[in-house]
Amino acid sequence: MDSEDDDYPFDELTSSGQHPKSSTSKSESNVDLATTPRATFSLDNLPSDFVAFLAKNDIDPAIYTVTDLPRYVRLNPDPHLTISPEELGVQLGTKVEPVSGLEDFCRLSGHVKLRNTQAYKDGRIFGMDLSSGIAVYALDIQPGEHVLDICCAPGAKLCMIAGILNHPRHVRSDPSQKKSKRLHMDIAGTVTGVDISAHRLATCRSLLKRHQLQQQSRLFQADGTTFGVMRPTAIESIQAKIKASQQASEIGEKDEKMAEYHHKEPKKQYEPKEETGSSTLGNTSHDGEPQKVARAKGTTDREDPCKRRKLDTVELLQGLLTLAPVSGLQDQCKEEDKENLTPYRPLDQEKTTPFFASKILRNDPQLKDERFKYDKVIVDAECTHDGSIAHILKYETWGWDNFHKNFMSRDRLDSLRDLQRNLLLNGFRLTKPDGIIVYSTCSLSKAQNEDVIAWFVAKMRGRAVLETLPRNALGITRAVCKRPSREVVVEALGLQEASTIGASHNNSTPQERWQGTPEQEVDMERFQAHVTEMCLRFDPLASNTSGFFLARIRKIY
Repeated sequence: MDSEDDDYPFDELTSSGQHPKSSTSKSESNVDLATTPRATFSLDNLPSDFVAFLAKNDIDPAIYTVTDLPRYVRLNPDPHLTISPEELGVQLGTKVEPVSGLEDFCRLSGHVKLRNTQAYKDGRIFGMDLSSGIAVYALDIQPGEHVLDICCAPGAKLCMIAGILNHPRHVRSDPSQKKSKRLHMDIAGTVTGVDISAHRLATCRSLLKRHQLQQQSRLFQADGTTFGVMRPTAIESIQAKIKASQQASEIGEKDEKMAEYHHKEPKKQYEPKEETGSSTLGNTSHDGEPQKVARAKGTTDREDPCKRRKLDTVELLQGLLTLAPVSGLQDQCKEEDKENLTPYRPLDQEKTTPFFASKILRNDPQLKDERFKYDKVIVDAECTHDGSIAHILKYETWGWDNFHKNFMSRDRLDSLRDLQRNLLLNGFRLTKPDGIIVYSTCSLSKAQNEDVIAWFVAKMRGRAVLETLPRNALGITRAVCKRPSREVVVEALGLQEASTIGASHNNSTPQERWQGTPEQEVDMERFQAHVTEMCLRFDPLASNTSGFFLARIRKIY
């Protein structure tokens, strides 16, 4: 769960934007609760519709008896604000352990409060769930890349992304330096956050400002399923202006004329040009070779792995596609390509006003073209939050009526499925070819996780492929992923329209009625197993973390 709040997850804000009343007084918040007995949780208290939901999704109810999970913090990598795990442990009065394989993350007792510690007040630590950090690491962000965070609130992931983009000069500017010195910042890469909630975006903005990471960040209040603003295109020009401004302030009148020349030159930025990769710092091929070298060699080193993954995915679906409608593959891809291609936005057309943007990004021309799509996109989708023990325990206190209304009603679950699919589809549309999309939820539901991914990969028919994720290297035991439902694959490929087998079963859906040949049934099994193998799950019983699901997708074209 993406949360920096110490007492309540931000997802549990009421409609007025306020947290429910806490039974913990301010004086009690200073108490080290490591020795305080935890309230027990009885499975008998779970409402019947939630128990049915768990059974349908093959979720072990015993997960909700694990009420003593550790909490996690991320140490600020800013060299002016570093703190060691040992120093933090002294302040907190408890053991602080680094998490193997996850740089800057530490594990501590789940009872410990952070807000009143000096490290928290100084911005030396971020309260952040481990799952959010794993999702960001899965993006494999490189310097100079442009990242889109869909459903970005309340901002812990956003801050981590901004910090990575700013590395190694991820520094809180020294106030003693002149303003011109503080402007010297590598802003080649940017992060764009999108959320539909204004008060949650306000929290994102506060976090960015508090940690001084707003320089390369912008926020939009928008529907993540329809958001269409491309990545900033004025970065190179802006950098030239900043550099010119610094030179003018430092070297006097002679060089000020040269700076004026640099000011004028970047105006050509509004003319879209073919990207060569040189504007993106540290850009490498998927195999780790610098792109400039790969291009100079005139080879397809960078493309080959993508082609191999596409062929592997198509091979898995090939037998099933023989029953798909004739127009289901090439024609659909052509139509989707037309939808994805948008003309340049005329300079006099109204732009989308950011909820927040730094001065550097505020006047970006917002050009719309394939060449200005994002390098990396993370979709931390809205979900039922059933993997978050904290959420479930709080509903036991607040009452289950709201939980049923918000998450468990049939209409809500159906609309949630459609929302998750459309968030992922839009994230895919906004990702440039060979870019990465990470899909994550804090649900343990197969319908919101493996089923969404299986449906999406099948629907893309080789345009999107799953990539392996870190497992044992993290030092965290993973949970077993679920086998996706065959019905979602049938639906995505349109197979029910091409098959009349089993049509006499009037009580079943077309997807459920579909039956393939023995060979096609084998292909279906192989594809389901592939999705199961390529995704990643954590849960309280297996991993000693909150429930979390993650999949990494590469866009082929």
